This record gives sequence, C-alpha cells and structure tokens, in this order.
Amino acid sequence: MALDKGEPSRPPPDLPERELRLTRSDDFAQSKWCRIAKTQRGPLHFSQDPGWRFSREDMPGALYLAESAATAFKEIFWDDLVSRPPKERRLDRDKIEVRSLYGCLLVAPFKVVDTTSGNTLDAMSCHGGTFGGPYSVCQEWAFALRNHKSKPAGILYESVRNKGEVCMALFQENISAESFAFLDGEALIDMPAIFGKTPAANVVIRDVLSNGRWNSGVDGGSGMLPDPV
Repeated sequence: MALDKGEPSRPPPDLPERELRLTRSDDFAQSKWCRIAKTQRGPLHFSQDPGWRFSREDMPGALYLAESAATAFKEIFWDDLVSRPPKERRLDRDKIEVRSLYGCLLVAPFKVVDTTSGNTLDAMSCHGGTFGGPYSVCQEWAFALRNHKSKPAGILYESVRNKGEVCMALFQENISAESFAFLDGEALIDMPAIFGKTPAANVVIRDVLSNGRWNSGVDGGSGMLPDPV
C-alpha cells in the first residue's frame, strides 16, 4: 500500500549530495521547439512569475518551450477554456492579437533533468505525478535542481494540458545564450489553425475567438487551413 496516498513528492533532504541523471539536448527527438509569447516583448523572456510551474520571485527566471505549436497554445490558454463545456469554449480576441508563435532551434548541446524518465525519477525519490502536480511543489523542485552541484540547464517534463507531449523550462543562470536561437514569429491572429502531432491535437483558433470577425491575413477569412506549422 502506498504511504504517500498520491501526494506529490518533495525534494529529499539529501538531494544536494546525490548524483543527478542528466540528459543531453541533442538526444531529444527534435531540435526545433515552439514558444508563444507577447509580440511586443518577444520570445526571449525568463519569467519569475509564480503563476508559472517552475518560476518564483526568489529565483532567476525560467524560459518555457513546448514540443509543438499546439502544446504551446494549450499551455498558454487552457485555463481560460477548460472551465466551459467543449462547445462553449471561447477566448477573448485581445489575448490572441497580442501574441505570436516562435520557433526555437536548439543549436548547442546542454543537459536537463528528464522528468519523463522513470530512472531519473527513481534517482530523485519522486513519483510520476510530481512534476505535473501543484505549482508550489514544482517550484520547490526547481529551486533544488537549479542549485544542485551538477547545474542542469533546465527541466524536461510532460505537458499536463496536452497529454503525451513535453515541455522544457530552461534556467536563466544555467543555460548559455548560444544554446538556442529563436526564429521570426508569426502573429497568432494570422494563423487559422495550429497543428499538433495528430489531428485530435489541432487547435482551430478562429473557432475559439469570442468576439470579432475572423480577419486572417493567411486565408482571407475563407476557412481554408494553411500547411502545418
């Protein structure tokens, strides 16, 4: 019988003395990642906002990337949609208009803590629900890991909002600026759809806008979808 009753695991007291199992970024399945950010600010932003999973005001910032455009979209907007029945899910148009989608290339190797690996979790004495649990616990882990002697560049973790895909949180003080490069962004309001790995993961942006007529510069409002992102 499990003693933790499903409670998320907190960092063990001896974590600083343990050897972390780190994974190289060039071992990942892909080198191109995605990020949705406010266009005015641009994609390069290390957040200290405690409203994000691995960010806190008493730590340097974390930069968040997603495996796909659809996952990036759901990580940003899911909380605005999930409280409503599927046929009634809507987003304020203003939230779309101020943001763009950026590609991010991993151009130089770095090492992260892969929390999707059972062996990695075992080595840290935590179970599979830990890094998808309460933000307060995830932030404790971020604090412990970024201060570990091995200095991981970040955390690879499964997206809670798009099951089966992964995200990364990169630690500002442990990642080199030469390790990644952002591509030019594309305004979300000009993208009729964002594609996931499977059709079921696709997001049709025009179908979740709550106000205003669709005015896509991509298809002229015709309803034709562009090539996958």
